[in-house]
Amino acid sequence: MVHVFNATYDAAGAASAERAFYMRSVRELRPFLTFGPTMALSVFVAAALALSAPVWLIVLLAAFLALSVLGPLFFYVARPLEAKRLALKYPVRRITLTPQSIQIAVGGQTADIAWGRIKHVWDAGEYVLLVVTKFMSVSIPKRSLPPGRKRVHPRFRAKCRLTSSSSRP
Repeated sequence: MVHVFNATYDAAGAASAERAFYMRSVRELRPFLTFGPTMALSVFVAAALALSAPVWLIVLLAAFLALSVLGPLFFYVARPLEAKRLALKYPVRRITLTPQSIQIAVGGQTADIAWGRIKHVWDAGEYVLLVVTKFMSVSIPKRSLPPGRKRVHPRFRAKCRLTSSSSRP
């Protein structure tokens, strides 16, 4: 069964969904990738200080430590801002759900994502997040989903409880 529909994105909701994806992906999909460098560099800075390493080495390690902290904070702010900007620029997107893939058409461009590439289906309040990688998801407003959506693919049936409340952000 094929479902073709227009999804209407609101700026605040898109930003909230993107922040929810970022926070959950950091917690569940990549905690060591996000926090590992900070922990390792903290140990290196402490060891360099304890061993009276040259000042240039301590400064360099401290700079990398600061960047390892500022990087995730930057993306915590920047990703929702970009989602908000895109929602304002392209408030309506054409989405096609088929048993094989999901197609999203926006601004003259089309992306076709096979269901096999969708790793998780997460609830984010008013949006459904289709997680493609540790760093990328596709958000779809629940209010725009067609009534027969659960018959499209088993991932919708098995993992996506399309209610208005979120069990996990």
